[in-house]
Amino acid sequence: APPPEATGVAAATDELKALGIGVVERHCSGRVWPAALTLLEHLTRDDRCLPPGARVLELGAGTGYMALKATKRRPDVRWCATETAHEDAAERLASNLDAAAAAARAETDELHQRSPLHRGENPGSMSAGPPTDGFFFTRETELKKTTRRGVASSALEWSDAARSPLAREPWDVVVGSDLVYGEAGARDLAACLAAMLLPREEEGEDGISGDAETKKKRKPFPSCFLAQTCGRWGGYGYDAALYRSLRAVGLRATAVGGESLSDSDEMRQHVCVFSVAPSLGGAEPGASEEEDEAHHPLLRAQRLRAAAETAAEVGMSEDDRAAAEAEKAMQEAFLSQ
Repeated sequence: APPPEATGVAAATDELKALGIGVVERHCSGRVWPAALTLLEHLTRDDRCLPPGARVLELGAGTGYMALKATKRRPDVRWCATETAHEDAAERLASNLDAAAAAARAETDELHQRSPLHRGENPGSMSAGPPTDGFFFTRETELKKTTRRGVASSALEWSDAARSPLAREPWDVVVGSDLVYGEAGARDLAACLAAMLLPREEEGEDGISGDAETKKKRKPFPSCFLAQTCGRWGGYGYDAALYRSLRAVGLRATAVGGESLSDSDEMRQHVCVFSVAPSLGGAEPGASEEEDEAHHPLLRAQRLRAAAETAAEVGMSEDDRAAAEAEKAMQEAFLSQ
């Protein structure tokens, strides 16, 4: 039998296909990943992650699956799904959301045709439901199809996020799943999160500009939740790159859900949900870089891989050790591209 996460991905793919949305295997944004399912459950299980009426910015939304499912479970939430314009990812995302909206309208029309109101009977307690148009953006943000129920979409390049109008919107929550596939991507993601989560030069230390009354109405910073599949590629993945990149811009990831495997030395993939927030004085008490090396989930695979390599070197000849070092250097060079 396939593992539970594989079953979940297959079910999610079937849900998308039922809406006329296909999987695009050639691009990581064209398919549903297990981390998205884990993050979806974490976000929607209670109101602490998604407060009532929350304004959510999703990074690397891919197929749009999490946006569609989250807003279906929580119709009070207003969601903006974003993707890079590279390889038509943003256009594909917008098209997927349009297809889902069309399917929803068709279903609504069918229900309307069957309703007592349509047949001239007593409508009883029927409700029209929430409005479908009007969104929540306060500035001139270029969006696709803001008339979708609760969901908008936009192109967003992480490396240029600080100059995007999206960085000036009053988000309540920023989310994303399995976003890092390289060293450069980790740095760009960290820069994007810094633009969304840290105060800008024109703002005060509390991250809020404007008069006192405006400050009372706005939160200082959005909450941020990222799901990361840790331990990929035998420990040669980019968990450590994400950790270092976040730390470099003054952000810290704290495990709050999924599997941290803190009590296990087994090298395997596992999805961990992190809360990302500004560091306090560079590092929080009890969470120095040295201590993180021993305990942080984003550094776990690197730590286990290093221990395995050290154990393997015991009893090696000089030639074997040199060959192992050369192979390791080649792998690291390949992954850093």
